Formats: sequence, C-alpha cells, structure tokens
Amino acid sequence: MKLSKLLYTALTLLFGIALYNTAWAQQGLNDTIALDEIVITGSKQYRSAGNVTQKIDVIRSIEFESAVTGKNNIAEIISGKPGSSVSALSRNDANWGTYAGIGPKYSTFMLNGLPLDAFVDPMSLDMQAFERIEIQRGPASVLYPNYLSHDFAGNQSPLAGTVNLILKENITDRQTQLVTSYGSYNTINTQFYHQDTRDNMNFFGGVNYENSDYTNYGTENSWLNMQKDPEYRKLKLFSGVNYFYGSNQRNKLGVFVNHTNHKGDAGRIYRGYDHNYTTINISQSSEITGSLIFNASVGLRIYDRTWQESSFSGTDNLSSNDGVFQNIIPADASISWHQDGGHLLTIGIDYQNARYNTFSDPLQGYNEYGNKSRAIQTGPYLQQELNFGGLTARGGLRYNYIETKIDLINRANPGEPVTAYHNLLWSAGMKYNVSNYVSVFANAGNSFLPPGLRSMGGTINLDDMGVPGRHGQLPNPDLKPESGTGLDAGAAITPTSNLNLGIRGFFINVDDAIIENIVSLDPSQTQSINAGTTRSRGIELEAGSRVTQRVSWFANYTYMNTTIINELDADQDGATVPFAPSHVANAGFSIYSQTGLTVSPALNYNGGYYDSSSKSGRNEFKPGLIANLYISQVVRTRGNYDLNLFAKGYNLMDNRYEMPWQFQNTGLAITGGFRVKFR
Repeated sequence: MKLSKLLYTALTLLFGIALYNTAWAQQGLNDTIALDEIVITGSKQYRSAGNVTQKIDVIRSIEFESAVTGKNNIAEIISGKPGSSVSALSRNDANWGTYAGIGPKYSTFMLNGLPLDAFVDPMSLDMQAFERIEIQRGPASVLYPNYLSHDFAGNQSPLAGTVNLILKENITDRQTQLVTSYGSYNTINTQFYHQDTRDNMNFFGGVNYENSDYTNYGTENSWLNMQKDPEYRKLKLFSGVNYFYGSNQRNKLGVFVNHTNHKGDAGRIYRGYDHNYTTINISQSSEITGSLIFNASVGLRIYDRTWQESSFSGTDNLSSNDGVFQNIIPADASISWHQDGGHLLTIGIDYQNARYNTFSDPLQGYNEYGNKSRAIQTGPYLQQELNFGGLTARGGLRYNYIETKIDLINRANPGEPVTAYHNLLWSAGMKYNVSNYVSVFANAGNSFLPPGLRSMGGTINLDDMGVPGRHGQLPNPDLKPESGTGLDAGAAITPTSNLNLGIRGFFINVDDAIIENIVSLDPSQTQSINAGTTRSRGIELEAGSRVTQRVSWFANYTYMNTTIINELDADQDGATVPFAPSHVANAGFSIYSQTGLTVSPALNYNGGYYDSSSKSGRNEFKPGLIANLYISQVVRTRGNYDLNLFAKGYNLMDNRYEMPWQFQNTGLAITGGFRVKFR
C-alpha cells in the first residue's frame, strides 16, 4: 500500500488536538442539525414525520462532508443505518450488499421519486447535488415502482424499502466551494461547486474529478491477476435549475443533469474499461387549488459500459472488446388531494421504457450482439392516508403491466419473443401515537419481479463454463418471475427531548427468488437461478442522542435470520441468502468544538455472509470490524470565505478481509485536503 507519511502525521496531530478540544464542547454551533420534526416525501408530498406509517431515516447534506467512503459509493453513506449491509467490491464495482437480509435488489434507489439503478447510480452520482437522503424502511411497492434494469442482478423492487436522493431546491444564498484532497494510492480529488439564486430561479452546478493509481484489490492467485496498479479516472459533471412560479412554492419546475465518465483498467494492459452514465430528471409541480396538487416528472438514464476481456499466460492477450448499453425512461404523474382533517389521497400513473443490449467484438472488426431486448412497465396506483388524532392509517393498490420483447438472447432467437405480466400490488400500514413519547407502527406489502435479460441471456455463452479468461454471467433462459411479501412492525420512543430509541422487526418472504450463484471452479463466472422460497426475518435496535448542539452519538444493531427453502435441491435447502450477514452493528459520535474542530469516528461490524446458495460450494466471508475517522479544523473565517483542513481515515485497523469473487478490502486508506467556501 502507498501511504503518505505527511498525511499520517497530519491525521495524528489532528486527532490529538481533538482530544484536547473535547472539553470545549458546548451549545452554540449554528451549522448543526436541529431536533425539530422533519418533513419527508414518503407519500409523494411533504408530510411531517409523525404522519407517515413507515420508518424514515434522513441524512442531511452537512453529514455528507464527514462521511468516510472507502469505495466512493453512495451506498456507503447509508451503511451506518439499521437494516443494511454494504459490500461494495471496489471503486470500480457495485455494491452487492443486502437490505433486510433479502439481497441487494429489494431496496430501490430514486432521484426525487423517480427510480434509479441501485447498482450503477450510487457509483456515478455526485453528493454535492443533494440536499438530503431519505431512507424508507419497509414495503413501498404502491407509490413507487420496480426499476426495469436488465443489468447486474436484474430488475429491482422496493419490497424492503427505498432510498430517495433529494436534490437541492430552495437555495437561499450564493455560495462557491472548492475542495482538493490527496491520499492513499496517489489519489487526487478536486471538486468545484457553485449555487446562486436570481428572483424565482435557483440553480447549482459542479464538477468532481478523481485520478488514482488505486491498488490490487484481488486476493492472492485471484482471477483478476493484476500485473500493475490499476488506473482509475472518474469525471462527474452536474447542474440543476429550479424555477418557482405563481403565488407560492408549490408551483415549481426543475431540471437536473448529471454525466459521469469512468475510465481506467483492472490491473492489466488489456483489461481497460470506459463507462459513461447520463442521468436527467425533469419535474413539475402545480397547485390546482389549495387542496389539489399536480406532480409530473420524467427522466432519462443512459448506461454505456465497455471493457476489454483478455487471457493471461505470462503475457496479456486481448481476446475481445465487450459492452453493455442500456437506456431507461421513467415517468410519473400524480394528483394529491389534501383533505380536511389531515387526510391525503394520492392517485397517479407511472411508466418506464427500457432498452438493453450486450455486444462483443471478438477482434473480427465488427460487433456481435449477445442480448437485445425492449421492455415497458406501466400502471395506475392509488393510496389513501387517514389521520384520526394520534392514529394514521394507510392503504393502497397498484396495477402493474410489464411487457418484455426479446429480439436476441444469448446470440440466438428467443423461444418466446414477447412475454407479458399482469399483477396487482397492495400496501397498507398504520401508526399510533400512544403518548407524546411513544409511537408504534406496522406495515405490509407485496412485490412482483420478472427476470432481467442479463440473468436470462448472460454475458458469456454456456459453453464458456470453466474456460479461462471468460469472465461474466452464464445464461439461464428458464428463469421464472419472483413474487414477495414484506411485513414490519416497531416502535419509536423519545424518553427525553434529545434521546431517540427505536425497535423494528421485519419478515420478508420471496417465492422463486432469483439469486446469483457461483457455478464453476472459476469464481468470476456466475449464473442466476430460482432458489425456491427465500425468507428473511430480523430485528433492528437503535439509539441516538444529541447531548448538546456540539455533541451527538448513535448506535444500532441488526439481526437477520435468512433461509432458503428448496425441496427440489437438497444442496440449497436450508442455506442462507447470499450476502446476508446475521449480525450488523454500527456506532459513532460527533464533536464540534468551540475552536472549530470537528471529530467524527464511526465503527461498523459485519458478522459474515456467504457468496452462494449452494451449501457444498459456497464460501464464507467475515468482514469483522471497520473503523473510520473524519477530522476537520476551521483555519480561517473571514467575511466572505471559510477555510477548513480535513483528514479522512478509512479502515484504520487495516482489516484486509476477503470478499466474494476473489475480491478483497484494500485496507487502511488516508486522505487529507482543504475545503474553502466563498459566500
């Protein structure tokens, strides 16, 4: 590992200063999070947290700065919350963790309510664009749809919850920010951000560029077979505009654009890649009357990934140039009726159009398609929320129509070129305020997911099983769709004004669950299979307190018990769900001293998980304990700018645990830099 001694010394000095300044912690800091009741968009309208039946977590933008993310993945920011386990394989690879113990694709990601890809977009979007992250735990399948992604693990469902990335909207002051840092693996990161307001128009924009040598993230004798430091370059460009019109801020029009280019190689000359992601959101909200609000939004998601495949036998030999192209257009329109007594009726319809194809150039001068398909999803939905004093009740229905047209699958004509599904989804919940200090809640809902084309058609041929140098997904055209039911119940307790306690239990059952299985001696080759019935049951315990405006702490624990029931395959029957640990715990605290010093250490414990549903062929991985630390110091504050120095320490105990598919955590990484904000 390449580690800067200068950065290590700076980190040690800052930590020593932090211990000295802890005694200065007291009330009076302006830039902290108040304990006032928040507003959330779990019902497609701003509602107080007390009027929503689901458990909602909110991470505000000030917390993004102190987040330590070893893989630069948004999923790592939410990893400190209960119910999730993040397993991002590297800076170049997606999160294969789990939500509520049922796998990585059962908690969707959204951008202002429009769905995103849970595997790709957390790697590509820039946190400078967001005001907050809202995490809804529990079933959310009526107001929010599946995502028609055919790549990675396929289509995604909000059965276990959803993560909503909320863009900046109400900008009250002009601000320009420059952040530059240097760290382990010769990683240089530079960020520029600007926001301003003109009359009724608010706008922001920024750029984020990172260049790194990175390091070998494969285990010894891994199929990755890295011969040099991997190259890693990522450029993010984004901008957003919000225009408010009419008599109040319910009337608005917003546009957001993000483009990310990710280039580099995987540690060999002929293992290069060039990934391009474009995300567009256009949204509009209008007040029809004082009680009727109309919302409409449309988006575009373009995923264009190309990479080289090569074999290695002393020298690197290029075998093919491969790629995946996918574009998805999500759209949503709804009317919300705010009724007397605080009741809310939401009626809407949404739509998705997806195109997906894989291709390979076997050095013959032309591309060969592997898979080529189109898909649509549409349907109306309705939800009614009722409020009776301390009781909130919610119920809703969604009719789903999904149609997939397959032109080519695994380089051959499909047996069934058109497949259509009709299904009715439901969701219900209640919340009751027993007193001013205690509230209880319960929710239930169901889901339906057809298999994605990558799962059915693969990215390599079935004949490639066990062939050296052929890395990817083997086809399985006989996959059946899966359906699930989710339940949760819990309580929120606030014995004092600044202490929050919570408990939530959950149960999820998925029939014909589609999971990823390692099916050959080469762990880089996987195949999607129907694993019978998968079940997850568990409990979450959490506590948090803002002792003063300058001192806060949190702690949580999640127990997940997962089981696969497959009477037709004894090797799977009784196995646990892949990537689902039994025990996950988090703890941390933050101190903001009077001298301008911020200290935020955090711990994450993962008890271990398996990479496959095969009891005879699976491998167990035990991440154990990861310790992170963020420190910043205000160096100078003038009338028109603030200057901060900061340092981030990831995996301070240098825990280089192994991960699935012969990946490994790369251990201790330290980054230091400065942040200057101009007003």
